[in-house]
Amino acid sequence: MINIGCIDINPWTSRIGNYLQPDFIIIDLDPSDKDFSKAIETAMAAKQFFDENSLKTFVKTSGKKGIHLFLPCQGFSFSNARAIGVNICNQVHKLIARITTTTVSVSQRGDKLYIDPNQNDEADTVAAPYSVRPYQIPTVSTPLEWREVKNTLDPSNFTISTILKRLERKGDPWQNILSEKIMVANSKVLAEFL
Repeated sequence: MINIGCIDINPWTSRIGNYLQPDFIIIDLDPSDKDFSKAIETAMAAKQFFDENSLKTFVKTSGKKGIHLFLPCQGFSFSNARAIGVNICNQVHKLIARITTTTVSVSQRGDKLYIDPNQNDEADTVAAPYSVRPYQIPTVSTPLEWREVKNTLDPSNFTISTILKRLERKGDPWQNILSEKIMVANSKVLAEFL
């Protein structure tokens, strides 16, 4: 399986109890080049936007060259989640347009970071937290505390050899991601972006 790139786990964003309603809206910060500093800078701009709108968000490395932003929610269809994701991406792009794009076409992005809402459709998935990724080194898609998102952040530090020690030392910063209180509060705000 490793040889065909199936090492990582990519679950849906909904659970079987209500599989037509996602538990998260996901924003993927995907650099067009290998400049991870663009992902950090964009994540920090997104955090500013989230704070200004009283949205509780969770952040993790993608396990490769990007960053994933998760907004817990409930009560939205996948089409609603996609529309909200597109609107949030556009708002974040306005904050940091000099290094980002919302252009879908890879050939038109240049070296700008793509703020991607495309993981919010029913059949789309994203690497699970703590999933090993098929990459040049065995990196892990690692949940972070927001205070870790700064210029010194290096996703190559999170590997199958280091992740368990990190969990022992820091615990899981995503342990409350499915909190009903967070999901309800976020959903009230997110509905304004439909």
